[in-house]
Amino acid sequence: MTLPALKTYPAVESAWDTLSDAAADLKTESKNVQDSMADAQASWQGFRTWYRHDDTEDAVWTGLDVLEPHAEDWASALASAKDAIDDFVATGQPLQTEREDLDQEEPGLSSRRSAALSSDDEAEVEEVRAAILTFNERATSLTTDWDNAQETFESAIGAISIGTTEGLPAVDGPRDEGTLDWAAMTSELDESFGELDPRSIWRDLRGLTEEELRDWLEANPEAARALAENELPGNPIPGSAEETMIEAMADDAQLSEDGIAGIRAAWLGLEDHERERLMLLFPGIIGNLNGIPLATRGRTNQVTVAGLREQTAERLAEHRDNRPQHAPGNAYERGQWEDEEKRLETLLDGLGKAWDAYGEPHFPRDKTETPGYSTVFVSTDGLGQIATMRGEPSADTQRAVTFVPGTNTTIASVDHYNDALNAMDGDDPEGTVSIYWQGTHLPQDLVRDNATPHYNEEGAPLLAAFDHAADLEMASNRHRDVPTTYVGHSAGGSLLGTAEREGLDSTNIVYVAPAGNGHEVSSPEDTENEYAYRYLVQTNDDSISWAQALGGGAQSGSFWEGSNPVRQMGAVRLESGLKDDGSIMEGHTDYFERGSTSARNIEGVVYGEDVSPYLEPEIHTYPGSYQPVITYPLEQDLEHYQQHGIPQVPVGSLHDAD
Repeated sequence: MTLPALKTYPAVESAWDTLSDAAADLKTESKNVQDSMADAQASWQGFRTWYRHDDTEDAVWTGLDVLEPHAEDWASALASAKDAIDDFVATGQPLQTEREDLDQEEPGLSSRRSAALSSDDEAEVEEVRAAILTFNERATSLTTDWDNAQETFESAIGAISIGTTEGLPAVDGPRDEGTLDWAAMTSELDESFGELDPRSIWRDLRGLTEEELRDWLEANPEAARALAENELPGNPIPGSAEETMIEAMADDAQLSEDGIAGIRAAWLGLEDHERERLMLLFPGIIGNLNGIPLATRGRTNQVTVAGLREQTAERLAEHRDNRPQHAPGNAYERGQWEDEEKRLETLLDGLGKAWDAYGEPHFPRDKTETPGYSTVFVSTDGLGQIATMRGEPSADTQRAVTFVPGTNTTIASVDHYNDALNAMDGDDPEGTVSIYWQGTHLPQDLVRDNATPHYNEEGAPLLAAFDHAADLEMASNRHRDVPTTYVGHSAGGSLLGTAEREGLDSTNIVYVAPAGNGHEVSSPEDTENEYAYRYLVQTNDDSISWAQALGGGAQSGSFWEGSNPVRQMGAVRLESGLKDDGSIMEGHTDYFERGSTSARNIEGVVYGEDVSPYLEPEIHTYPGSYQPVITYPLEQDLEHYQQHGIPQVPVGSLHDAD
């Protein structure tokens, strides 16, 4: 008994979505050619009104006429190519589905055939024979249809013969052999052809290196602005990458741990070309979105920063063009105008620094230089918010440190505080991820703005959400947990504590002269990780101690108890010590000076190395005196500590008894 063999068939498979995107691109470019030609003709018509020269005006006035039929042909050629691709996709997709169906049926039918060859059941044999014949007919049809589809597509593309340079005047003069500056050329064309469409612009950026992208953005600031301001569509195409991300982002998903995990899964589930398109087309969204890999956010926000810088510069220029007059009764209006001018200047200053940082080394050889960094969050709301990163999460990451600043911080503070972070993060490009986080409004008035918990409550959920995203990424890149350290300075200390209450989870917490433990935070049990190792760095005479004692419930657990990180949170106090020049650390803003005891102590916590514990004061009582006399070792024996250093111990030994 014999049965026919199963016929083979072609492996029909193609990136149909990519082809459809390419067809859509061709349609867009076809319209762009027509629109550009129409714009050029309109401009040329205006040119005729002022160009007058008896010998040449006829040739000049008609100079564009020779291009018109070629532009029409080129637009037609692009449209024809688009139609050919659409037809191929419409034919090919069902054929791939048929091939996949045959793939699923073939193993089972092959097994049935083998069994039937040794079977005496005639009915079973005939049933298998009929199934094989049906299968083979489908395989033959698939082969024929696929061959026809490819031949039809090739013929349609091959038939496009218009849109060439044939008939255009030849250039007989010498050509410039230098490298063509495409970025500058694109900028000139943008200026010539009017309003910029993000859907066309982003295609210019595909596949560019970091340097090429920077050059392009520098030469095309208006285009960068158009991209930075571009929003996700309200009614995305069903099944598109836009729809996938919009669904993942719904209901403020980027503020919750589960939502962030969903965003990350949705993003990583997209094809590479889809992710690239969304990054370039919607940089202001993707670059700020928790759940998107931090390195991707950093690269994407180079476009965002460039665009927001251009936006702010234009708004500042427009604002200055509407300066109110000095006149009686105009004082309030004038004051409002000056406040807005200062705000825009602050934004432009910070955005300029963030832009420049993309062109600087992240780990400069000269440690006194401000390091470069990438921007992983940026906003021009109020006085601006920004988060930056040096190093990238990877399998080699050994540790992460995040610095949260305090009162009077704006987007323009970004370089200053990256210098501070650089002084305490150990300068390890492979093993350390260093983040500066100012992703919220911070107090600007020392007393008024810190009198209520408003800034803590507004910023804490944002900081906690950022931490969830960073933790998820660190865990995805490593087989074990990455130790994390959060450093909160001044009002940033109480913001950090409030974020711990909201779910921020860190291995180490370093309070640097904090305004408090955090709103509604009185003990480690009020935080996400009550077992975090906690440290305090603060001078003996820092005026923040008054805020800690008298600041009320805005920065602590309640109005009555104030804040004491050592007593309430179990923090180990580390020595603020000496500045790099050997003088005693003082004031409220010098803790992050490179080479200082305080900066080295923070670095010791980050790396799990040696630190200098606080030198406890000595208390003396004397007969007849109503007040004890307190002396501080550094002040009493400064020369000794300058010569011999401040004693150090392994940071782990400070918690061995825990």
